[in-house]
Amino acid sequence: MAALNNVLKDIEAQKVDAIYCLGDVVGYGPEPVEAMKLVIDVCERGKVICGNHDHASIHEPIGFNAEARNAAIWTNKMIKAGIFSWFSGKGKRWDWLKTLPSSFTEDDVLYTHASPRNNLEEYILEEHTMGRSYLGEDPKQLLEENFALVNHTCFVGHTHRPGVVTGDDHHWHSLQALNYRWTIDERKTIINVGSVGQPRDGDPRSCYVIFDGASVEWRRVRYDVEATKRMIYDNPNLGNHLGDRLLVGR
Repeated sequence: MAALNNVLKDIEAQKVDAIYCLGDVVGYGPEPVEAMKLVIDVCERGKVICGNHDHASIHEPIGFNAEARNAAIWTNKMIKAGIFSWFSGKGKRWDWLKTLPSSFTEDDVLYTHASPRNNLEEYILEEHTMGRSYLGEDPKQLLEENFALVNHTCFVGHTHRPGVVTGDDHHWHSLQALNYRWTIDERKTIINVGSVGQPRDGDPRSCYVIFDGASVEWRRVRYDVEATKRMIYDNPNLGNHLGDRLLVGR
Protein backbone atom coordinates (compact mmCIF):
# COMPACT_ATOMS: atom_id res chain seq x y z
CA MET A 1 0.00 0.00 0.00
CA ALA A 2 2.91 2.36 0.62
CA ALA A 3 3.94 2.03 -3.03
CA LEU A 4 0.39 2.48 -4.33
CA ASN A 5 -0.33 5.47 -2.11
CA ASN A 6 2.84 7.29 -3.18
CA VAL A 7 2.15 6.58 -6.85
CA LEU A 8 -1.37 7.95 -6.47
CA LYS A 9 0.06 11.12 -4.92
CA ASP A 10 2.36 11.49 -7.90
CA ILE A 11 -0.52 10.83 -10.30
CA GLU A 12 -2.58 13.53 -8.60
CA ALA A 13 0.23 16.02 -9.17
CA GLN A 14 0.30 15.13 -12.89
CA LYS A 15 -3.43 15.86 -13.24
CA VAL A 16 -4.26 12.79 -15.34
CA ASP A 17 -7.76 12.22 -16.71
CA ALA A 18 -8.15 8.53 -15.79
CA ILE A 19 -6.27 5.72 -14.08
CA TYR A 20 -6.02 2.26 -15.66
CA CYS A 21 -4.63 -0.89 -13.99
CA LEU A 22 -3.11 -3.79 -15.91
CA GLY A 23 -3.58 -6.41 -13.23
CA ASP A 24 -2.04 -8.11 -10.20
CA VAL A 25 -3.88 -5.96 -7.70
CA VAL A 26 -3.33 -8.79 -5.19
CA GLY A 27 -1.05 -11.81 -4.90
CA TYR A 28 2.26 -10.84 -3.27
CA GLY A 29 1.56 -7.89 -0.99
CA PRO A 30 0.72 -7.86 2.73
CA GLU A 31 -2.44 -5.71 2.34
CA PRO A 32 -4.62 -7.29 -0.39
CA VAL A 33 -7.98 -6.07 0.94
CA GLU A 34 -6.77 -2.49 1.23
CA ALA A 35 -5.25 -2.64 -2.25
CA MET A 36 -8.53 -3.85 -3.75
CA LYS A 37 -10.52 -1.13 -2.00
CA LEU A 38 -8.23 1.60 -3.25
CA VAL A 39 -7.99 0.36 -6.85
CA ILE A 40 -11.79 0.10 -7.03
CA ASP A 41 -12.06 3.67 -5.75
CA VAL A 42 -9.50 5.36 -7.98
CA CYS A 43 -9.42 3.43 -11.26
CA GLU A 44 -11.62 4.24 -14.20
CA ARG A 45 -14.68 2.01 -14.21
CA GLY A 46 -14.13 -1.02 -16.46
CA LYS A 47 -10.44 -0.25 -16.97
CA VAL A 48 -8.89 -2.76 -14.58
CA ILE A 49 -7.53 -6.05 -15.97
CA CYS A 50 -7.19 -9.41 -14.27
CA GLY A 51 -3.56 -10.43 -13.74
CA ASN A 52 -2.28 -13.94 -13.22
CA HIS A 53 -1.92 -13.40 -9.47
CA ASP A 54 -5.45 -12.02 -9.22
CA HIS A 55 -6.64 -15.13 -11.06
CA ALA A 56 -4.57 -17.44 -8.84
CA SER A 57 -5.91 -15.78 -5.69
CA ILE A 58 -9.45 -16.70 -6.77
CA HIS A 59 -8.77 -20.05 -8.40
CA GLU A 60 -6.11 -22.72 -7.89
CA PRO A 61 -2.56 -21.23 -8.21
CA ILE A 62 -1.38 -23.85 -10.71
CA GLY A 63 2.19 -23.48 -11.98
CA PHE A 64 3.33 -21.17 -9.19
CA ASN A 65 6.45 -21.75 -7.14
CA ALA A 66 5.93 -22.57 -3.45
CA GLU A 67 6.39 -18.98 -2.27
CA ALA A 68 3.98 -17.51 -4.79
CA ARG A 69 1.50 -20.35 -4.20
CA ASN A 70 1.47 -19.80 -0.43
CA ALA A 71 0.96 -16.07 -0.96
CA ALA A 72 -1.96 -16.72 -3.31
CA ILE A 73 -3.61 -19.17 -0.88
CA TRP A 74 -3.28 -16.69 2.00
CA THR A 75 -4.60 -13.87 -0.19
CA ASN A 76 -7.60 -16.03 -1.07
CA LYS A 77 -8.42 -16.40 2.64
CA MET A 78 -8.15 -12.64 3.16
CA ILE A 79 -10.37 -11.62 0.26
CA LYS A 80 -12.81 -14.53 -0.12
CA ALA A 81 -16.47 -13.68 0.35
CA GLY A 82 -18.39 -15.48 3.08
CA ILE A 83 -22.07 -15.79 3.96
CA PHE A 84 -22.27 -12.37 5.63
CA SER A 85 -19.63 -10.65 3.52
CA TRP A 86 -22.03 -8.39 1.62
CA PHE A 87 -22.47 -6.31 4.77
CA SER A 88 -18.74 -5.54 4.88
CA GLY A 89 -18.34 -5.02 1.12
CA LYS A 90 -16.15 -8.11 0.76
CA GLY A 91 -18.71 -9.88 -1.43
CA LYS A 92 -18.84 -6.96 -3.82
CA ARG A 93 -15.04 -6.81 -4.02
CA TRP A 94 -14.81 -10.58 -4.55
CA ASP A 95 -17.27 -10.43 -7.43
CA TRP A 96 -15.41 -7.45 -8.88
CA LEU A 97 -12.10 -9.33 -8.89
CA LYS A 98 -13.75 -12.48 -10.25
CA THR A 99 -15.28 -10.68 -13.22
CA LEU A 100 -12.31 -8.56 -14.32
CA PRO A 101 -11.59 -8.85 -18.07
CA SER A 102 -8.28 -10.22 -19.31
CA SER A 103 -7.94 -7.42 -21.88
CA PHE A 104 -9.76 -4.50 -23.46
CA THR A 105 -9.25 -2.31 -26.52
CA GLU A 106 -9.72 1.40 -27.06
CA ASP A 107 -9.39 2.61 -30.65
CA ASP A 108 -6.13 0.97 -31.83
CA VAL A 109 -4.71 0.43 -28.34
CA LEU A 110 -4.81 -3.00 -26.67
CA TYR A 111 -4.48 -3.26 -22.88
CA THR A 112 -3.67 -6.65 -21.37
CA HIS A 113 -1.68 -8.12 -18.49
CA ALA A 114 0.77 -10.51 -20.11
CA SER A 115 0.67 -10.74 -23.91
CA PRO A 116 -1.82 -10.32 -26.77
CA ARG A 117 -2.03 -14.08 -27.43
CA ASN A 118 -2.01 -15.18 -23.76
CA ASN A 119 -3.49 -12.45 -21.61
CA LEU A 120 -2.61 -13.97 -18.23
CA GLU A 121 0.54 -16.05 -18.43
CA GLU A 122 2.97 -15.36 -21.28
CA TYR A 123 6.15 -13.36 -20.78
CA ILE A 124 7.44 -11.01 -23.46
CA LEU A 125 11.04 -10.40 -22.47
CA GLU A 126 14.11 -8.52 -23.63
CA GLU A 127 15.72 -11.95 -24.04
CA HIS A 128 13.21 -12.86 -26.76
CA THR A 129 14.33 -9.86 -28.84
CA MET A 130 17.88 -11.26 -28.63
CA GLY A 131 16.81 -14.66 -29.95
CA ARG A 132 16.99 -16.33 -26.56
CA SER A 133 14.25 -18.59 -25.23
CA TYR A 134 12.76 -18.35 -21.75
CA LEU A 135 10.71 -21.55 -21.55
CA GLY A 136 11.77 -23.36 -24.69
CA GLU A 137 9.51 -21.43 -27.06
CA ASP A 138 10.72 -20.09 -30.40
CA PRO A 139 11.37 -16.40 -29.58
CA LYS A 140 10.91 -15.23 -33.17
CA GLN A 141 7.58 -17.03 -33.48
CA LEU A 142 6.47 -15.73 -30.08
CA LEU A 143 7.08 -12.14 -31.13
CA GLU A 144 5.61 -12.54 -34.62
CA GLU A 145 2.39 -14.14 -33.35
CA ASN A 146 1.94 -11.54 -30.64
CA PHE A 147 2.52 -8.58 -32.94
CA ALA A 148 0.04 -10.10 -35.42
CA LEU A 149 -2.62 -9.50 -32.75
CA VAL A 150 -1.63 -5.85 -32.17
CA ASN A 151 -3.39 -3.23 -34.28
CA HIS A 152 -0.88 -0.54 -33.37
CA THR A 153 -0.08 -0.16 -29.66
CA CYS A 154 -0.26 -2.67 -26.82
CA PHE A 155 0.33 -2.06 -23.12
CA VAL A 156 1.39 -4.97 -20.84
CA GLY A 157 2.91 -5.35 -17.39
CA HIS A 158 3.37 -9.03 -16.51
CA THR A 159 7.20 -9.15 -16.49
CA HIS A 160 7.47 -6.07 -14.22
CA ARG A 161 10.26 -4.88 -16.56
CA PRO A 162 9.47 -1.53 -18.21
CA GLY A 163 10.46 -0.89 -21.82
CA VAL A 164 9.31 -1.10 -25.43
CA VAL A 165 9.48 -3.78 -28.12
CA THR A 166 9.05 -2.51 -31.68
CA GLY A 167 7.29 -4.75 -34.16
CA ASP A 168 9.22 -3.97 -37.32
CA ASP A 169 12.62 -5.09 -36.00
CA HIS A 170 11.73 -6.89 -32.73
CA HIS A 171 14.10 -4.56 -30.90
CA TRP A 172 14.04 -3.95 -27.14
CA HIS A 173 14.21 -0.30 -26.04
CA SER A 174 15.19 0.14 -22.39
CA LEU A 175 14.11 3.05 -20.21
CA GLN A 176 17.68 4.30 -20.07
CA ALA A 177 17.96 4.29 -23.88
CA LEU A 178 14.60 6.04 -24.17
CA ASN A 179 15.31 8.54 -21.39
CA TYR A 180 11.97 7.42 -19.89
CA ARG A 181 9.89 8.63 -22.85
CA TRP A 182 8.55 7.00 -26.02
CA THR A 183 6.92 8.91 -28.85
CA ILE A 184 4.22 6.94 -30.67
CA ASP A 185 4.99 6.55 -34.39
CA GLU A 186 3.71 4.37 -37.24
CA ARG A 187 5.34 1.20 -35.90
CA LYS A 188 3.54 -1.47 -33.90
CA THR A 189 4.74 -1.52 -30.31
CA ILE A 190 4.33 -3.60 -27.17
CA ILE A 191 4.95 -1.31 -24.21
CA ASN A 192 5.63 -2.61 -20.71
CA VAL A 193 4.50 -0.21 -18.00
CA GLY A 194 6.59 -1.75 -15.22
CA SER A 195 5.23 -2.36 -11.71
CA VAL A 196 3.99 -0.20 -8.86
CA GLY A 197 4.43 -2.74 -6.09
CA GLN A 198 7.22 -5.04 -7.26
CA PRO A 199 9.64 -3.65 -9.88
CA ARG A 200 12.03 -6.19 -11.40
CA ASP A 201 14.36 -4.06 -13.48
CA GLY A 202 16.90 -3.42 -10.74
CA ASP A 203 15.27 -0.16 -9.61
CA PRO A 204 13.30 -0.46 -6.34
CA ARG A 205 11.22 2.64 -7.05
CA SER A 206 7.61 2.16 -8.15
CA CYS A 207 7.02 2.48 -11.87
CA TYR A 208 4.00 3.60 -13.88
CA VAL A 209 3.33 5.41 -17.16
CA ILE A 210 1.42 8.44 -18.36
CA PHE A 211 -0.03 7.99 -21.85
CA ASP A 212 -1.52 10.94 -23.74
CA GLY A 213 -2.13 9.21 -27.07
CA ALA A 214 1.00 10.66 -28.63
CA SER A 215 3.69 9.68 -26.15
CA VAL A 216 4.41 7.51 -23.11
CA GLU A 217 6.30 8.76 -20.06
CA TRP A 218 7.58 6.37 -17.37
CA ARG A 219 7.65 7.78 -13.87
CA ARG A 220 9.58 6.34 -10.90
CA VAL A 221 8.31 7.01 -7.39
CA ARG A 222 10.08 6.33 -4.10
CA TYR A 223 8.24 4.76 -1.19
CA ASP A 224 9.12 3.24 2.18
CA VAL A 225 10.43 -0.11 0.96
CA GLU A 226 11.74 -1.06 4.40
CA ALA A 227 8.32 -0.62 6.00
CA THR A 228 6.70 -2.87 3.40
CA LYS A 229 9.48 -5.42 3.83
CA ARG A 230 8.83 -5.49 7.60
CA MET A 231 5.12 -6.11 7.02
CA ILE A 232 5.98 -9.08 4.82
CA TYR A 233 8.47 -10.40 7.38
CA ASP A 234 5.81 -10.11 10.09
CA ASN A 235 3.37 -12.22 8.07
CA PRO A 236 4.14 -15.96 8.46
CA ASN A 237 2.18 -16.70 5.29
CA LEU A 238 4.48 -14.58 3.11
CA GLY A 239 8.04 -15.62 2.37
CA ASN A 240 10.81 -13.26 3.48
CA HIS A 241 12.19 -13.29 -0.07
CA LEU A 242 9.13 -11.31 -1.16
CA GLY A 243 10.33 -8.51 1.11
CA ASP A 244 14.02 -8.86 0.32
CA ARG A 245 13.51 -8.51 -3.42
CA LEU A 246 11.80 -5.16 -2.97
CA LEU A 247 15.06 -3.62 -1.77
CA VAL A 248 16.84 -4.39 -5.05
CA GLY A 249 13.97 -4.24 -7.52
CA ARG A 250 14.27 -7.91 -8.47
